[in-house]
Amino acid sequence: MSEPRVQRVLSSDDQVAPKKYEFRIDSRRLVVQVEPDLIVGRRNDESDDDVDIDLSRFGAGEQGVSRRHVQLLVEAGDVFVTDLKTTNGTRLNGKPLRSGQPYRLRDSDELELGRLRLTVRFLWA
Repeated sequence: MSEPRVQRVLSSDDQVAPKKYEFRIDSRRLVVQVEPDLIVGRRNDESDDDVDIDLSRFGAGEQGVSRRHVQLLVEAGDVFVTDLKTTNGTRLNGKPLRSGQPYRLRDSDELELGRLRLTVRFLWA
């Protein structure tokens, strides 16, 4: 006789961080593994290690994305985005972010890094 299968149901207090981020930029997409702390921006050259997620191939430089534009931080299952004192600013769902202040990021939120608009999807598999 087999044991009954138990499925854990998450309460609204439980937070599970996504496993991957999917960035949708126009009809293109970029999928990256979630890490506790990631820097999103653009690289000047291949030896530039200050950026974890490089948006250069999406025209980041021409769209006003800074080399170190935002930080994505996972804390207790929540994801936060922080503008890193950029020249052209960051918007979350159309609202400007104050530099240095973390804001909660949710699945399907829209970010504007300078003039580069992208949708952030959370993937749990």
